[in-house]
Amino acid sequence: MFGRDKDKKEEPLESKREAPLGTAFLGSGHIVKGEVGGEEDLVIRGYVKGKVDLKNHVLIVEKGGRVDGDIVVNELILRGSVNGNVYAAGKVFVAAEALMRGDITAARISISDGAVFKGSIKMEESLEKIFPAKEKSEPRPAKEKPKKKEDEDLQAS
Repeated sequence: MFGRDKDKKEEPLESKREAPLGTAFLGSGHIVKGEVGGEEDLVIRGYVKGKVDLKNHVLIVEKGGRVDGDIVVNELILRGSVNGNVYAAGKVFVAAEALMRGDITAARISISDGAVFKGSIKMEESLEKIFPAKEKSEPRPAKEKPKKKEDEDLQAS
């Protein structure tokens, strides 16, 4: 009725989401070994071996993209594969074609039917509960070396 196909399944909005303007891309031919961080959203189509730290941003791991390491983000859209733990202040979406091995800690989590997931899930309201803000401590004054008896004798003479 109304031109809608009853058997057709609607894909979740996250699976259709494209990267917004101002997003960085790691192409399918790129390999990064080490920590990745930045101040903009990131789309990974290549391979990252190491931690991805984008606390205030969105990470999209496209089909064919892979991350072997922990991920700290505001939001994760996973269509590729991740082998590591994920910590997200917002939502983690694992698409049907995705492979995820590791634990997920996030405020909201969605795993599509057909996705491969091996790990545990923990729901937390904010990353502050996971990674408490480090208190700024006053620098400690340098300890003076205890004076040796010989030094005291030299100063007295």
